[in-house]
Amino acid sequence: MTVYLGGGGSAQQEAALWRPMLARRPRVLYWPFALGGDMLPGAEGWLRGSVEEFQSDLDVVTWTTLDGHDPAELAGSDLLVIGGGNTYDLLAHLCAHGALEWVRTHLAGGGDLYGGSAGAILAGASIDVAAWHDENATDLATPDELAGLGLLPGSVLLPHFTEDDAPRAQQWAAQHRLEVLGVPEASGLVIEGDDVVVAGPEPVWRCTAGTAGPLVAGTVMPRET
Repeated sequence: MTVYLGGGGSAQQEAALWRPMLARRPRVLYWPFALGGDMLPGAEGWLRGSVEEFQSDLDVVTWTTLDGHDPAELAGSDLLVIGGGNTYDLLAHLCAHGALEWVRTHLAGGGDLYGGSAGAILAGASIDVAAWHDENATDLATPDELAGLGLLPGSVLLPHFTEDDAPRAQQWAAQHRLEVLGVPEASGLVIEGDDVVVAGPEPVWRCTAGTAGPLVAGTVMPRET
């Protein structure tokens, strides 16, 4: 498996993710569940337009809900794309269908994953860092209920990050006892095996209670398990 996590920018801003992600001409399944209902009709058009910048004539399928679907259907897809929007709404929809396990099974079977913005936050230890950008209108409240996929053990991912966010990220890290990986819109992370690699071009910020500093493109961090 390879996991691509974007900072919430355009496909061109995240080209260091999109180019290798699409190079093998994967069969793509798109889950835009973080979007509000009025934005769902345009979701597939956005993805197809983004994909066309790097690879033409790809097989793209969009599910606007998990209702009526089952995990066995993921076997027909090489790349699962989970896009941006409200992270709490995204997690609530997945939890209502037990679909976090669907994603884990997809990855364990060798499938790839792209998470952008809300989809990237989902990969971390907790999604509650999404409170920076999103309103929580769901029933999810406890740390257990707000747990993400855990692909970044001990860390959360904060998209749309700028250097000015570092002091607040340090405060959040101290309060929650989790490291914050701040990912700008023109950057991303790639998880391959036991490594987490900064895709660039902009640096990713690593913020703990005591320190905050940039990690330049190409930096490799061990993924704790």
